[in-house]
Amino acid sequence: MRTALAVFCLSVLLGVGACAGIPAPAERQEAAEEIASEAGLAPRTIETRPFDLLGRMRKPAPGGLLTIYIEGDGFAWERRGKRSTDPTPIDPLALKLAAADPATAVAWLARPCQFTGGAKARNCTSDHWTAGRYGEEVVSAMNEALDVLKREAGASRLALVGYSGGGAIAALLAIRRTDIVWLKTVASPLDTEAFTSFHKVTPLSASLNPAESAGALAHLPQIHYVGEEDNIVPAEINRRFLARMGATECATLIVMPGMDHGKWAEVWGPLATDTPACR
Repeated sequence: MRTALAVFCLSVLLGVGACAGIPAPAERQEAAEEIASEAGLAPRTIETRPFDLLGRMRKPAPGGLLTIYIEGDGFAWERRGKRSTDPTPIDPLALKLAAADPATAVAWLARPCQFTGGAKARNCTSDHWTAGRYGEEVVSAMNEALDVLKREAGASRLALVGYSGGGAIAALLAIRRTDIVWLKTVASPLDTEAFTSFHKVTPLSASLNPAESAGALAHLPQIHYVGEEDNIVPAEINRRFLARMGATECATLIVMPGMDHGKWAEVWGPLATDTPACR
């Protein structure tokens, strides 16, 4: 499953193309299992009030820090105007980032309906990976899952890393929690209004926009990585988010030369060890 195919398919979210040769959900799950197994990320199902979520954890963190990676939006659209029936990612980049992280206390969390059956999973509808992908029901379920992972790891603190739409979820979670010590996002549409406006697509009316509450994160150490050649989430969208945050010495935007939306697993090893800090 080539990264190029994953990036092309992400463009379907914006209504600019169709995907051919998409692996079946079972094949996507098998490929993800291989990535996770090689990295020592053991699976477990997390039952939240609305959804069953797939999580994975490498090792516990007794009394310490657990870093949790949050997956991207996945396979949201089959083609322009047609929603997919299963959002399981074709290329699970957040899982690959977690696998590349050398830390021992690492976990990964899929988004609702990914890897659990898509539209056939408990309470899942296509709204949960399209217009409502960052909606209150989704964010609340992810928040419940963080509590479960934290408790099972024995951790006292959490750090969040989100890829693409997973970064928007990570920011929304950080806004409402008090146990997050730092935040990192990768190629993430942190201002969803700016994102849909840039691509001239329908606003995500059933979703929350992290930028509307960005000021609440002004004192949280954070790094936002974007690719210089990313035409899906260009750097300007993250700049809009930071502008809405206001004056802060805790947020850093890093624009990576030569990077597009989908190559991050190739360079993440060294970046995984960057710890955000306030200046």
